[in-house]
Amino acid sequence: MTLRCLLVTLIFGASINWVSSCNTRPKLRLSIPGLDSTTHAIKVDINDLINNYKSYHGQIIETTGRFYQGFEEFAIYGRKPFFKQRKGFWLEEDLNLKDDSAFFEKINGQMITIKGVVDTTQKGHLGMYVAEIRRIYFFEKY
Repeated sequence: MTLRCLLVTLIFGASINWVSSCNTRPKLRLSIPGLDSTTHAIKVDINDLINNYKSYHGQIIETTGRFYQGFEEFAIYGRKPFFKQRKGFWLEEDLNLKDDSAFFEKINGQMITIKGVVDTTQKGHLGMYVAEIRRIYFFEKY
């Protein structure tokens, strides 16, 4: 519940139905539920990850950035629009994650949160990325 909704509820005694309408919209999520609930990912700011990606090699991370997919593109970048960035991470889904093209179309160009393993030995398609984030088991529109 947002602070605004809480204040209105306390001041005016708004009904439960109205309060529930203050909740944020449901998020778009694609995940492996069992894995997500049992795996601890280190939260890392995307810009810190871009600048210090080598120090996260082999670690399970959670980060939020801007997702793009397209011809030879399946990657996450910092918060700025794609055309203003040069550094990003090639993404590879966990083999057990259901591939959902419609989901990825809906989140294209959007801020997303992902959870996966940093692999600095691979540089993605045509070696154009700083590293890869592999075995991604969690995608969520931010």
